[in-house]
Amino acid sequence: MRENDIKKDLSRITGLEAFPLKLPSKQLEGIIYQRISDPKVFTGLAKTTLVQARYQITVQLLNDYEKALWLSEKIKEEWGKIEHDYLGDYPVQHVERGNLIQDREELTENRTCYRITRDFILTYAEDAE
Repeated sequence: MRENDIKKDLSRITGLEAFPLKLPSKQLEGIIYQRISDPKVFTGLAKTTLVQARYQITVQLLNDYEKALWLSEKIKEEWGKIEHDYLGDYPVQHVERGNLIQDREELTENRTCYRITRDFILTYAEDAE
């Protein structure tokens, strides 16, 4: 899976910049993506190149909890439709949603930072192009 395809697709869906691992130090809003694990699919007897990679996607916004939830739902809806299709330019077999975590942090100047984090399990062929 090419991380750049995930980055571009998240930006397309949300209209926000997407970054790997965390936001730049001076940026308080955006989308964060991180690969958590990528084990090969075990089928028993048959060898396969399929991988089930778990990605954590975080929507981080200031002072707008409803919009953060809405953007998280938009990602879930778009990626939930993927079945033997493409995520960006990369072929993906299936996308399954996982855990959901919500966080709120009080900042200076009466600002509140909201984070909505969801896991997605992407099944794809490791050798796909």
